[in-house]
Amino acid sequence: MRTFRARIAAATAAGLLSFIPLLGACSTDQPENKTADTNRGTAETRRDEGRAEDSRSRPIDETTAVVPRPDPRTALVPVAHLSSLREGVSLRELSEANELSVPAGSLEMAEGLVDRPGFRSFDSAGAVVEHVSRTPGALGLVPWDAVEPRVKALGVEGESILEAGASDRSNYPLRSEEGAGPDPDELRRVVIGGDVVLDRGQNYMVIQQGMGLDFPMNGGYAAITSRTLEPNPYDPSGTVHQFTAARTGQAGAVREYLSGADLTLANFENPVVEDAVYHPEEATFTGDLRLMPVLDQAGIDGVTLGNNHVLDAGVSGLAETLGHLDRAGIERAGAGMDLAEAREPMVFDVGGTRIGVLSHLSIPGYEWAWATETTPGTAPLVESVLREDVERLRKEVDLAVVMPHWGREYLAEPEPDQVDLAHAAVDAGADLVVGGHAHWPKGMEIYDGTPIFYGVGNFLLDQSWSEETSTGIFAEITLYGDRIVQIEPVPFVLLDYAQPNFLLPEAGGDRALRKIYAASVGPEFEAYGR
Repeated sequence: MRTFRARIAAATAAGLLSFIPLLGACSTDQPENKTADTNRGTAETRRDEGRAEDSRSRPIDETTAVVPRPDPRTALVPVAHLSSLREGVSLRELSEANELSVPAGSLEMAEGLVDRPGFRSFDSAGAVVEHVSRTPGALGLVPWDAVEPRVKALGVEGESILEAGASDRSNYPLRSEEGAGPDPDELRRVVIGGDVVLDRGQNYMVIQQGMGLDFPMNGGYAAITSRTLEPNPYDPSGTVHQFTAARTGQAGAVREYLSGADLTLANFENPVVEDAVYHPEEATFTGDLRLMPVLDQAGIDGVTLGNNHVLDAGVSGLAETLGHLDRAGIERAGAGMDLAEAREPMVFDVGGTRIGVLSHLSIPGYEWAWATETTPGTAPLVESVLREDVERLRKEVDLAVVMPHWGREYLAEPEPDQVDLAHAAVDAGADLVVGGHAHWPKGMEIYDGTPIFYGVGNFLLDQSWSEETSTGIFAEITLYGDRIVQIEPVPFVLLDYAQPNFLLPEAGGDRALRKIYAASVGPEFEAYGR
């Protein structure tokens, strides 16, 4: 169950960056395309009522006064700003950093582990986290149990104690001989992907071209080899980035990554029916039942159905889809034969932690798809319903996840209505929000300490006519028990209409992440790019 961070290190060590010099003439970014792909032919109350007040409003308190020290056995973890593109540091880099912040209670331990002339001392680990979260380029050292999603935890000398699935932490450099770290059995990894369509590109490559059911999840790593800015073929007034890419190796890495997670979720953007019609170009989807094993290959445990295509085969298609998912052992939420069923969450037991997931739809013009007390459809994404559903779920689970399908397509910036709804979900008790529908990765936010991914883009959907629509992210969430300790957007590119391949940092992954961070909102990202 290796994280993407560990995979980056392994892939780099294997020499996969040899493709990076192929990066060609990359244009200056221009206004992005805003039209839909309709033709594959061209390129085919918070969780606890006693939760502390909003930490975002706390001032940074820097002091040299003596304060109670944390347990001296507690291992330290380097933390950087969320937008940092680095995955780890060496002890030498820590010793030579312009500034290294540390809580006063951990100062003596830090001095014994990192050889440097001085540290910037804050009165608490929380103050260090606050400082680093507001300061791109800053580095801090905090006890491992003070790490939270507002900052990015880094490995040290290739070792990480917050990596789910890592068995041997004995060589971790930033702990004393008796140093205490997290219980490895309490670390879990959740991965959430975007839109899945078992029609169009999936049908074309797996069935029409005979590539077989193993093909979609057999992706490894890839590099963007050239990029040019061209007129949008669907909108003469807009522009789009055309691109070429090459695989760089490690076939099957995507399958291993997804199936190795403790919980894997995605948005199922189509009905799946026995008499499916293949749609090579249309924006109407009917998934072929023969393609259902692709979900199993991806290790998908549950899917959201609160989307604008789940009724593409009508009410009978929805009913058939619900049956197929049930028989396949794949949990579902967001649509049903009446409103009560559509609003039911999926609930998972992940190492003793109960995780509940809700799915709702809010797309202009699709209110007709909402279920009623007597008619089938999707769960409506309106604030009163959302709050009620989250508050009810909050009482039943340890971790509440909301996966809305919302807004307009082809926008990276979160829309005001999306921000309002996401905040309402968090205020009602949601611990994580992961949105979909834009077909682009969207900006992020940390609201009241709660991670929000406003959109993760496509997952298995063949909008291959631009780099923006071909690039998606997996939202990787690291849990310690029932607490989210880390989040990471994991970038990939869809090749041959059907196959996700990871993007290494210098191969296009960094560019994808920079676009996300530039569109992100909240105080953690206010200083980004300055």
